[in-house]
Amino acid sequence: MKNDQNTGKKKATYEQLEAKVETLEADNKALRDAVQADKKRIAWLERQLFGSKSDKLKVKAADPIWPTLFDDQFEKAIAEKDKAIEKAVEEIKKESEKRRNKARKKSNRPAKYLYYGIEERTTTIMPEGINPDEYDIIGQDVTHVLHREPAKVWVENIVRPICRRKGEVGKASPDIKQAPAPRAVIGGNHVAADFLAALINDKYHYHIPEYRQVKRLAEMGVQLSTSTVNEWVHAAANRLYCIYECQAEAVRRSAYLQIDGVPWRIADQEGKCRRGYAWQFRDTTDNSIGLYFYYLKGSRGGAVARAQLKGYHGAIQVDGFDVYDYFETDDGIDVLGCMAHVRRKFIDAQSYFPELAAEAVRRIDLLYSLEKNLEDRNASYEEIRKERQEKALPIMDAMETWMVAASTKCTPASSLGKALDYAYKLWPRLMRYANNGMYHIDNIDVERGQRPTVIGRKNYLFSQNDRGAEDNAIFYTLVESCEIVGVNPLEYLTYALNNVRDNMPEEELVRLLPYKYKEIQEKSQGK
Repeated sequence: MKNDQNTGKKKATYEQLEAKVETLEADNKALRDAVQADKKRIAWLERQLFGSKSDKLKVKAADPIWPTLFDDQFEKAIAEKDKAIEKAVEEIKKESEKRRNKARKKSNRPAKYLYYGIEERTTTIMPEGINPDEYDIIGQDVTHVLHREPAKVWVENIVRPICRRKGEVGKASPDIKQAPAPRAVIGGNHVAADFLAALINDKYHYHIPEYRQVKRLAEMGVQLSTSTVNEWVHAAANRLYCIYECQAEAVRRSAYLQIDGVPWRIADQEGKCRRGYAWQFRDTTDNSIGLYFYYLKGSRGGAVARAQLKGYHGAIQVDGFDVYDYFETDDGIDVLGCMAHVRRKFIDAQSYFPELAAEAVRRIDLLYSLEKNLEDRNASYEEIRKERQEKALPIMDAMETWMVAASTKCTPASSLGKALDYAYKLWPRLMRYANNGMYHIDNIDVERGQRPTVIGRKNYLFSQNDRGAEDNAIFYTLVESCEIVGVNPLEYLTYALNNVRDNMPEEELVRLLPYKYKEIQEKSQGK
């Protein structure tokens, strides 16, 4: 009996120890995983701070490098897929080499420095001490010297004489005439459209904060407070809001939109700053009319995108953010993926999986080489669609097989595992660009549209409140649309502020959009 009790106690103690060991092992594994995750995070941060910003491969080896890394069952499947695309790969590489050689020859041409559309003044310097009557000019040398004058600020004194008909002095109701006061650009402020446009352009095109503009104006003899300038800019945003809405409506009629979220910082309380988001919607058709930014209390929720795209019919190109999954069920919308995001994730995985990550990037780069070849050839939409169907889709099909095999060589939580999971989930969306020659392989255009907001954010750090963030959306919409359609933002803003009116009908508002302003300019220049 006593032995049975001892045996029972030993068994219980053993089970307790075994459970404790399992707990410690689990804790140890969790700690190891946490340390590994921290190391990855530190390595990523160090790359962002000190490393190269280009998405280039670190592994250098002979091309093609598709090493034997997998089990026989996968190797055979990959080999069959790769053999099927050998001809397409060879054709892409040959054309890419020709294109690069042509580009090298062009780059060897001497640079030309030309000045377009600016005033020219001529100064003639005759030899000292000569009598012009005794010499003929037989030639000349011309030296071009570029000058710059400081910007000018001036005050226009608008005088409106009060006129009384002659001979009516002392009359009870004399005939008195006076010209009406000119319309104020923003109510109650004596500031011209060109001055306001310059404030807006300096902030949103050249990213100069308002307090710096105030300092520069003081040097020119104009004493303004930052709060006054801020209120003027806000009043201008209210004035241009109807044009902004019209621009957004016009962009949403595009058959092909690229969409992305734009991080903005908002300071709601003193000393506190929150991270918010705006949305960017860009018309990506060949004759793009521009873009628009949309801000709603910093929300990045799916309800915002659904409201903006309600009733939309066409294609949208987006990243892997899950709010876009909703549109996969909309029959009127084709959802396209972004290959640049996929490529970037494999680039980030190189530190721990150099060969496999490099292999993924090389396969993706074949698709980009094909795109550059088509662009260099100035191929038509139909030619682009046909070549993508014949070459790009088989390459992607082979890569899909390769990804399945690569997933057996890493854990789902690893950087490569996450990259593979991201790509594999979006693969059907990524392949759709081959269905239409108008579509792009990625949404890099909409990412470029974020650059001004990033530079601006570095200079003026944050918006003071939601109102300021909404103003940012209005002005970035108009300024960046000017950049896209090719008009001078300062000239356009002056034109828009001078011509916008309250309660304008839509057909008149449309004429104030940046792309319409370009048409007006071209007509005036006889183009």
